[in-house]
Amino acid sequence: MISHKKVLKLLVLLSFFFISCEKKEAFSYERPLFTINNVLKDEYLGLFFQDMKMGYFHGSAYEVTVKDKKGFYVSGDAVIKIVMENDNLYTVLKEEVLLDENLKTLYFNYSQKIGDSSLNIIAKKQGSAYAMKTTSSGKPEEAIVAEEFLPLGAAGFIVWKNGISEGKSYHFQVFVEAMQKTEQLDITIGKKQFEDGKAVFPVNQKLGNIEITSYVLENGETYKEQSIQGFTMRKMEKKEALKFDEKAPSFYDLFSFSLVPVDRDLSGEFSKLTVIASNFDTKAKIESTEYQKVEKVEDGYKITVSKTRLFDFAKPKNLAPYLANTAKIQSEDPTIKSLAKSITKDAKSDIEKAEIIVRWVNKNINKRLKDKASALDVLLSKEGECEAHSMLVAALLRSIGIPAKIVGGVVYSRENKGFLYHAWNEVWIDNHFLPVDATFGEFPAKPYHIKLTEEKNMEDVVLFLGRLKLHIISVE
Repeated sequence: MISHKKVLKLLVLLSFFFISCEKKEAFSYERPLFTINNVLKDEYLGLFFQDMKMGYFHGSAYEVTVKDKKGFYVSGDAVIKIVMENDNLYTVLKEEVLLDENLKTLYFNYSQKIGDSSLNIIAKKQGSAYAMKTTSSGKPEEAIVAEEFLPLGAAGFIVWKNGISEGKSYHFQVFVEAMQKTEQLDITIGKKQFEDGKAVFPVNQKLGNIEITSYVLENGETYKEQSIQGFTMRKMEKKEALKFDEKAPSFYDLFSFSLVPVDRDLSGEFSKLTVIASNFDTKAKIESTEYQKVEKVEDGYKITVSKTRLFDFAKPKNLAPYLANTAKIQSEDPTIKSLAKSITKDAKSDIEKAEIIVRWVNKNINKRLKDKASALDVLLSKEGECEAHSMLVAALLRSIGIPAKIVGGVVYSRENKGFLYHAWNEVWIDNHFLPVDATFGEFPAKPYHIKLTEEKNMEDVVLFLGRLKLHIISVE
């Protein structure tokens, strides 16, 4: 069943695969045959942003028979609508999970389509491990996942099946499909309370650093869910859930929600910027980098971003994660490897190669507000938003042996007189990570980039979204 948390996070991230894996031989990914015995659950929830209905979530669960043994089939689908200028952008999610009688995963299939960009992930039990195939841009990446594979939606079903009662707690290691990575999920059921004459239980869910509270009826059905700022879910009848408001949220609504206004114009060139960042979730951690100094102060953090290096950090013990081929950053794909070698063939050093790649992506990838599932998807479509540019830069650099990572944070927009959420790269040059920005064509990135997260925890941006405040202290 598609998790409510997944739907809401996908909205603010609009769309990360660090499972230990090894290449595998051809394998059949067909879903195992089963017969349905009875329906266990079937519910619809309306999805709202600031009271504007923008979509729905549908989840169902069945008791089934698989190879003469009892099992469970969990499925879900969701549709999300955003108005962009005069067009409607739809996100369509579908998921199915087949569990054995011990609630272990036998099969899983997840698909995500945002506009014309698509992602599909299939996993199937193979001995004590799982064969996994991730497909974007029509090209599959196959791997063997050695650890136990529990999709996020299956965790919610297990909690429901075990019954809702005060004080129960659960701890799962789940695979978060929309982010393509594993994460710790902790669930605690709170004290029964009454709302609109109905007995409900708060179900507190912590996925990594992100916390969400669902309110569940005594029979386990979701009554409502409050989570990432501005987004809610409400239990509805099917007919109402499938309706879309005439005025769905627009890109401008989401844009205005995410804009961080400041009280000072930052026009013109400068070499150093100092701000006070405050009002965000206390679980968020903002780290210092070679070009960014972070100091804890009473009101939050004092952050200084510089055009030149502020620190000399020790070389990381392991640069392998920044050279890894993943489902999102396909550095081993022949098309990506060939392009990187071709455009850098005359370069004499890594810094020359890195700058050529950043400039090439800036010039050849159209800047459009279109989410993309992978670096290859970006290269083949030749368009995408800031994270799309960052994925392709990382893939091209890694393909020729230069460590690179995607980072996220906010960047100043002179047009909007404030900071907007943005993604760029850091590339390993001369024994340090240099910030670069292909979307803006900056090598290195200018010091109006404030780094908040990086590749391993990009989803933590939701801890800042809709609440971050920035006060400019000085500009040099």
